[in-house]
Amino acid sequence: MQRSNHSRRILICSLIIAAARLFGGVKMDVRDGRPVVDGVYVNGHGPYRFLVDTGSNVNLIEAGLARKIGMNAKFQVDLASSSGKTPMGGSDGNEVALGPAKAGGQKILFSGLEAVHNRMPDVQGVLGQWFLVRFDYLLDLHGKRIEFGLQQWSGTHTPFKMVNARPILSTSLGDLALDSGIARLVLFGVQPDNDRGFKAELRTLAGSRQIGRAFRTLVVENRKYWEGEAAVISDRPEPGVDGLLPLALFRLVYFCNSEGYVVLE
Repeated sequence: MQRSNHSRRILICSLIIAAARLFGGVKMDVRDGRPVVDGVYVNGHGPYRFLVDTGSNVNLIEAGLARKIGMNAKFQVDLASSSGKTPMGGSDGNEVALGPAKAGGQKILFSGLEAVHNRMPDVQGVLGQWFLVRFDYLLDLHGKRIEFGLQQWSGTHTPFKMVNARPILSTSLGDLALDSGIARLVLFGVQPDNDRGFKAELRTLAGSRQIGRAFRTLVVENRKYWEGEAAVISDRPEPGVDGLLPLALFRLVYFCNSEGYVVLE
């Protein structure tokens, strides 16, 4: 969903993935294909309601809530996305916990979360890859549950790579960021079909921009998963990324960060 350029170049890929033997689950609410969890604790405070956003390489929390629980800005970043850039303060050295999953040394940015609140005004933060990359986990969008821990799946193990600290999957439509924070497939560097009279915007935490639409078919590992109208942006705002792949297109996605593959169903 968004990316961050820290003056000290924070590299998520350098984080050590926690031992994958951890196992347990938490119920999720799925809103327009986006997973939302209750029960997030920040430095022992909570529980709070957070969006689980695999397309974000950062964690975020409402600025007002951060002040309330005594978090002070210790650094400044330019939060960038496919629709713009905005400066944002943040805190490091935090502990974040969700069910059985707990991670220390967490960086959290302070935000008004306007783009999130536009659809989900009760959400108080975003769990991004700063947290998620530490674990193997299953996002069961049909069963409305997130499960942490190493699992054995007989389905196709599709490798992914990390670009700007986000998981990128090779597909028939290019290299797409696996993004649970969006509900619609978005493609970069694609001219729209005849969009006369069509008006829509892509909103992110860093801004918004007008999008077009084009009919496309999504194939991964020789399996057709989807066909329909994708949102398209004519330029290429993110080097090395051809678009955003919403997890809402799947029943479940298992991320095996410890071995670098996903299972899509």
